Amino acid sequence: MRCDEKSGRDELRICPGSSRRAVIRRMAWWEMTEAVMTGGRMPESAARQQFALLLQSWKKRSGRSYQALGRRLELSHSTVHRFCTGKQLPQDAALVDRLAAALGADRQEAEILRGVWRLALAVPLGRPERGHDSGAGATAGSAAGGASGSAAEGAAEEAPHDDLPRDIADFTGRAEELGTLLKAGGTPSGVWTVDGMAGVGKTTLVLHAAHQLKEGYPDGRIFLDLHGHTAGVAPMPAADALKALLGAAGVPEEGIPAEPGRRASLWRSALARRRMLIVLDNAVDAEQVLPLLPGATPSLMMITSRARLVDLDGTGTITLAELSAEDALAMFMKIADAGPPADLGDAEETVRLCGYLPLAIRIATARLRHRLSWTPGHLNDKLRQEHRRLAELHAGSRSVIAAFATSYGKLAGPARRMFRLLGLIPGVDVDLAGAAALTGQPVEDAEAVLEQLIQAHLLQRPSADRYRFHDLVRDYARAVLTEQEPEEQRQEALGRIVEHYLRVADHAAELIEPSRRPNPPSGTNPAAAPAVRLADRREAVAWLERELPNLIAAVECAAAGGLLVQTWQLARSLWHFFLLRGDTRDWIHTHRLALDAVQALGDREGEAETLKNLGVAYWLSDDREGAIALHHQALVLDCWNGDPVGQAKTLTHLGFVHHRSGEYAVAADHFLLAVMLYREVGDPVGGNRGLSGLGDSLRRMGRAERAMPYLMEALSLSQSAADPWGEIQARTGVALAYLEAGEAGLACRHLVRALELSRLLGDRLSESTVRTALGAVWLEVGDAGMARRHFTRALTLSRQSGDRWGQTEASAGLKAAGTRQR
Repeated sequence: MRCDEKSGRDELRICPGSSRRAVIRRMAWWEMTEAVMTGGRMPESAARQQFALLLQSWKKRSGRSYQALGRRLELSHSTVHRFCTGKQLPQDAALVDRLAAALGADRQEAEILRGVWRLALAVPLGRPERGHDSGAGATAGSAAGGASGSAAEGAAEEAPHDDLPRDIADFTGRAEELGTLLKAGGTPSGVWTVDGMAGVGKTTLVLHAAHQLKEGYPDGRIFLDLHGHTAGVAPMPAADALKALLGAAGVPEEGIPAEPGRRASLWRSALARRRMLIVLDNAVDAEQVLPLLPGATPSLMMITSRARLVDLDGTGTITLAELSAEDALAMFMKIADAGPPADLGDAEETVRLCGYLPLAIRIATARLRHRLSWTPGHLNDKLRQEHRRLAELHAGSRSVIAAFATSYGKLAGPARRMFRLLGLIPGVDVDLAGAAALTGQPVEDAEAVLEQLIQAHLLQRPSADRYRFHDLVRDYARAVLTEQEPEEQRQEALGRIVEHYLRVADHAAELIEPSRRPNPPSGTNPAAAPAVRLADRREAVAWLERELPNLIAAVECAAAGGLLVQTWQLARSLWHFFLLRGDTRDWIHTHRLALDAVQALGDREGEAETLKNLGVAYWLSDDREGAIALHHQALVLDCWNGDPVGQAKTLTHLGFVHHRSGEYAVAADHFLLAVMLYREVGDPVGGNRGLSGLGDSLRRMGRAERAMPYLMEALSLSQSAADPWGEIQARTGVALAYLEAGEAGLACRHLVRALELSRLLGDRLSESTVRTALGAVWLEVGDAGMARRHFTRALTLSRQSGDRWGQTEASAGLKAAGTRQR
């Protein structure tokens, strides 16, 4: 049977036996012919489907398969299939003409095909609009279905590629980072990298974002593990990754070029007009990823890596840290799926011991779920043991140790050594100079290696020149240190870092107390200069405040490591700073360690120095008897050693102890002997402090006429010796003497200057004493309000410093001020 087809639709006759599908196909043909040949327009949303309908009809007519057409056109058969199903448009008119010729179209048909193609170009490549294109899609699908061979060839490609792993139902937190990725999904194109330490939840975040974004990427969703840090698996070469990506994009294996450069070009071409979502997980470095980046495309690519991919220009970057305490607890509760535990504090401690690291929290909750008799408190008992904590954090194939081990295994030799030795950091962090000292490297070389550890997220940099470990990473560093670093080298490294702290602390102590006797030489290179040069007293105080936790830890590590000389000398270097701050708890702790060390050494001079410095801490802690006993032991050793300066210092300390106990006559005797010894050895700084104590003791005894000359001499000596601490003591004594003489104005003048000096020095102990005296002055002149302000501040400072005597004096002043106000 044949159909007689005229040039107009109204003359179209349907032959008996013609199918409904054939009629629809013919009607579509004439619609296109009219629109294109007469210069009219057809709905743009239908143009792409009509273009596909023409190709499908002509393909059936030609009898050629997609493979045969691909060979004729020098294209892959999947590309030809996308043309014929409307998923992709040819990029230029020349290719449209070649396509028409391969399908056996005549000149008029080729002209119509070009016209429809031009209309279709105006339609963005993506999912057809619902309700508007559904009929056209059905027409194209029906045309394809009418050709039995075409239906079989295209069935596998009808659904877009989607191999995203499942989303995590218990995803928690990361609101800001998730919002950034979701916002990126609304832009025309983009590449985002998400980096962070092992186990921090990079893949979880990206997959959670991908599942929320997937509906906006109808041309396919690809997930590819690049095996950058997979145990026992080498990172995927870029060429292999390109082959996998091209295959996922529909390019048949035989159509993928062998050369990596041509594969990268074909990959960019494949994405040029397609809207796909690509997740590249677990990249090892920028070199692996660079060839995989798309060109101009509406697609979105998200890349995860433990390394910071700093060489990828023009990409957005998100760096994940551990969870906040609140989000970590919420995650624990959600995964445990058993509601709040009996003791919420146990759960809070569990996530803290897990370092707020998502992987560790997941493992911990998995262990709890599979050990029904365990509670968070039971697990915490195990996690508190630092040497066992990492071993406890494993469940099935998941292990925190394994996660860290793959990151460590990627490091070069110098970076591995730096990582191991940083496990010896005495405190919570270290500066650049300390890290260089630890490894015995020049600062410039150490900085370059530290940067490698930061890029690998095995080390954190909280500020420009500070480095620290995550708690669990520190545990791992100490584990590999013990396993891989010989004992002798570990001991040498510990000696270097402790010696570094000792030299800089000694340098700082000299700036704070210029008159102090330097520490005896220690270490293998006693002439070496400190690695950190401090310009003045203010810088010295700032350095000591910043490094104090590390310095205390260094004393502890030196004591534990048998570095006895460094133990007592480092503690001695801190004693005057402890005096300024009044921190008696750390003061007593470090000096007890120092005393054990110096006694083990048999160093009598060092023992005498340590005893008297420890005795002052006891005195400020209100342990009068302990303070006196320690100073008497020191005085015996000073005499045994024939050390007049040591004797004078001990006598001065004993004078202050008796003075605060109200034993002014006994105090005056000790001060007088100290002044005589200081004068014999020509020590004006020590002398002015003894004179201040002597003058104030005489004042307290009611001998103001004898007290004032000593106090004024102390003030003169402290000024000529540029001793601000001694000047504060002298001015305070002079002011109180003037106050007793009824000269409140002169007293106030001296106390204001003493207050300026104490605040300049950061001396809480002295500031508390001066403010108590100022309160007394204002009380004397009748201004109870001003007096109360100074007494209140004095009480606060004395509480901060742990000065019990100062608290008593300030409290008494407050009580008196309150009585006056009433």
